[in-house]
Amino acid sequence: MSVPEVRNVRLELVRPGKPHNQLLSPLTPYMALCGEGSPITFHIELEHHQLLTRLERLRYVTASADRFVGIPERLRQAEVAELGAEVARILAEIQTLSTELARAQGDGAPGASEAIVHLRLVLAGSELSLIPFEMAIAPLAYPGEGLEFCLQASLPIVVTREIRRGRPVPATWNRSSRTAPKVLVVWAEPEGMRVPAEQHVRVIRAALEPWVRRVPEPAASGDAEARARARLPHVKARLRLLPNASVEAVYRACAAEDFTHVHILAHGDTFQQAGETRFGVALCRDDGSGEKEVVSGQRLAKALQAEDKRGASRSHPLVVTLATCDSGNQMSVLVPGGSIAHDLHSEGIPWVFASQFPLTVPGSVRMAEGLYGRLLRGDDPRQVLFELRRQLYLSAKGDHDWASIVAYATLGSGFAGEVTAFSSRQIKEAIKVSLEHADSVVSSGAASGAQPGKEQVARAATEVEKFLKLWMARAPKGKSAEERLARSEVVNMHGSTYKRLALLHAAVGDREDALRYYARSLEAYRETMSETAAANQQYYWSATQYLSLRAIRDEGPDLAAYELARRLAERDLAAAGDDGGKAWAHATLAELELLAVYHAAARGARRAGGAGRADKEACRRVEEHCKAIVAQAGPKSFYVASTLRQFKRYAEQWQSEKWRAIAERAIHALTPFGEPPDFDYPED
Repeated sequence: MSVPEVRNVRLELVRPGKPHNQLLSPLTPYMALCGEGSPITFHIELEHHQLLTRLERLRYVTASADRFVGIPERLRQAEVAELGAEVARILAEIQTLSTELARAQGDGAPGASEAIVHLRLVLAGSELSLIPFEMAIAPLAYPGEGLEFCLQASLPIVVTREIRRGRPVPATWNRSSRTAPKVLVVWAEPEGMRVPAEQHVRVIRAALEPWVRRVPEPAASGDAEARARARLPHVKARLRLLPNASVEAVYRACAAEDFTHVHILAHGDTFQQAGETRFGVALCRDDGSGEKEVVSGQRLAKALQAEDKRGASRSHPLVVTLATCDSGNQMSVLVPGGSIAHDLHSEGIPWVFASQFPLTVPGSVRMAEGLYGRLLRGDDPRQVLFELRRQLYLSAKGDHDWASIVAYATLGSGFAGEVTAFSSRQIKEAIKVSLEHADSVVSSGAASGAQPGKEQVARAATEVEKFLKLWMARAPKGKSAEERLARSEVVNMHGSTYKRLALLHAAVGDREDALRYYARSLEAYRETMSETAAANQQYYWSATQYLSLRAIRDEGPDLAAYELARRLAERDLAAAGDDGGKAWAHATLAELELLAVYHAAARGARRAGGAGRADKEACRRVEEHCKAIVAQAGPKSFYVASTLRQFKRYAEQWQSEKWRAIAERAIHALTPFGEPPDFDYPED
């Protein structure tokens, strides 16, 4: 099953005048801009005070004299339905919207039903933010007519909000590899205002688990508490906690470290601004007294975008989640500014998840669980938001948390490609962490004379298979050269991962599983060769892996593939314009010289009975290529480390008299100073 395609529809609602100081009124003309159609002028048949009164019924409790009174469930449910119908009437007046949604739905071709439509609401007036567009009922003649607009499956629609900007926010969803996802969890309980902090932290910690490096059991004396302490530095590299937080503490944390995701768990509360009541976040005072300080969205935004200690840059989280009641509530429209979420977004936070009504405690936990598990593994946030709303609806118990969730989002022109790149990076990193742990357990067991970790290898195989299936589901299915090359990367990673699993199973004595994974690796490399050959790129690397596996499995030589890989590697060596490119070409040619004793055994000197002379010549050429790698990249480089590990496999794990001497000569040439490079190997 493939990942649904996300198609964008932009709906801009504007009116004359400033964004603030305008009440909703049936007399106010608005203009809707959507797609290629003409602008549509329409009116919103809602009085401002009337809407505020109706929204008050969705708050579960309301103030009455000197006490709080619960809103009956029957009234709340009726108001959800009635407001949904009101919003449907507003959308129905915008004829161009139905045209664009129909266009986004497609013509019924295969796969069209799998598309998700991202409806980008651009709201130019503060009063428009009061309208709960997310709880709309699908209007007449719309897909899913009469059903909840954001929940129906006839045409899955996910709604986000954004503000009008003169230029786009400079946000990159897939940041550089040096900035791995890192989450800051902020919570505050001033004056006894309790929040479910432990539940939220547990959910986010579980979501991060695949990317947190693990400690081998022998290294921590087999004690669970000792293992947890030993692993703490790796946890801190991905997760930081800030309890009893003040806005100043948030600033200090963001100045000290760069966080990609910030999760804020606190109560919403009101404060006065220019005589008007606004919603803010109830944090603690910085003096340690535990007293409450209600912080506006604008102040919170400044803290999240703190200048680092060197004064060289500012923190810039990609995602801020506000598990805070009324964080998406506009409240007053008479003064500049908006809700907490609106203010964070207007200050440059690309994605803000919030709630426009009070969230239930179970709903806030389900929100954190639904968001982080999928965002961190690289799912498209638009698909994540659509599924989150449906999950909240399914698990609702007399609440309307599904209608409360609101998201402010900014997307660049290449957002879909960035999502794909980030997803690939996260999957590769999760696979790396799992395999590294299995490697360390097996190595520790072998070094101590204990039984190697069969159980850990089996567990790693299960974890890795899950991520490989996810990655393959997201691989492009088209036939263009670009799509085939992208697909070849995914298939190639299957090959290298299966090879590492085969090595691990062999190390713990599971010969049958080792042979099975070698066979799967060989098949993956064979498929990669086909894809890269069609794209006319990167053929020789996958071909070398394919030839290597054929040799160690003794499946017979493939002279045609060998000759083509050799010619292409020699061509790239001659054309390489940098030391890295030359080093990779030398590494490939060195391995091909070793493989010549198997795949090219039928040619040249061997036909004349000169096999021994040919092997000596192969040793000389391998040594020359390996020395060239050291000279090009340096003895401590990744190029040397990766090539060395491959030749050690030939000498130690894939032992054969055919190539033992050649592999040992390569190892000697790659370690001219006797010490192998200490390098953190990626997958290969």
